[in-house]
Parts: sequence; structure tokens; C-alpha cells
Amino acid sequence: MWTSLLIAGGLGAVDLRAPVRVEAGGVAIDVEHGHAAPLFADLDGDGLEDLLVGQFGGGKLRVYKNIGLRGAPRFDEFKWFTADGSEGTVPCA
Repeated sequence: MWTSLLIAGGLGAVDLRAPVRVEAGGVAIDVEHGHAAPLFADLDGDGLEDLLVGQFGGGKLRVYKNIGLRGAPRFDEFKWFTADGSEGTVPCA
């Protein structure tokens, strides 16, 4: 998966950084089918940005826990997002 970060400086110009390949367990992240929608956020409250990857096909969400350091993220295998004990999905109409 290639991703770029969009950085807005107030109301000024927008700078798009060069894309980087995001890896988990030393292998490039690739969704099963469709387009990927990545989000970096502290999902578990440990102060490290984890990675949530939504995939268009099936509306499934992968959660990659950050096992690295602040400013130097590292990801391993993903777990599917679950809600109430079942695999959670985002419906698309």
C-alpha cells in the first residue's frame, strides 16, 4: 500500500509528501480487493499511532497495532475490526 500524508499549513499552501510503502511484518500491506483507505490514529490509547485500513470490497477494516516507537511506527499482522464479537464492516450503498 502506498500512502501520502497531506499537510496543511493554516490557510497557506498544501504540501504533499512523497509516497511511502507501508509494511507489516516486513511485507508491503495490500488489501484483498478494491481500494484501500488508511487512517493513522491512536486506536488503543497507548500514545502510539496505529493503522486502520478500510478496503472497498466488502467494507472490511484491518487494524494494525503499532509495535514500534513514537515517530518510528512498526506494524505486524493485522486483526479484523470487530464489534460486539462479530467482524465489523462499513456498508457501501
